[in-house]
Amino acid sequence: MNLKGPLAWPHLESLCSGYLHQDFTAEHGSAVQAARAWLADGSPADARKVSSEWRTFLNVTHGMDADARARALREVAGGGWAPASEAEFDALSTLLIDAGHLA
Repeated sequence: MNLKGPLAWPHLESLCSGYLHQDFTAEHGSAVQAARAWLADGSPADARKVSSEWRTFLNVTHGMDADARARALREVAGGGWAPASEAEFDALSTLLIDAGHLA
């Protein structure tokens, strides 16, 4: 699936390439902790924008399992995260969705 096209993912790219890269577990311990670090380092506007991009990503990839969505995320935003479970994907998803409401 090619998700690049007219969609832009600058905030997801920033999160994935800068925080969910190959060594994120050594640096942050988990994907959720890496995302929390990204959110803490950014502005409230960044949090709203990444939340919006994440919700768009979820809509575009609706019907995919967590592994397929993670592959699609790496395709559009880079990084090295591959969730170990649906629960891990859901935890990151909840954090990113909530970030748009808390900012």
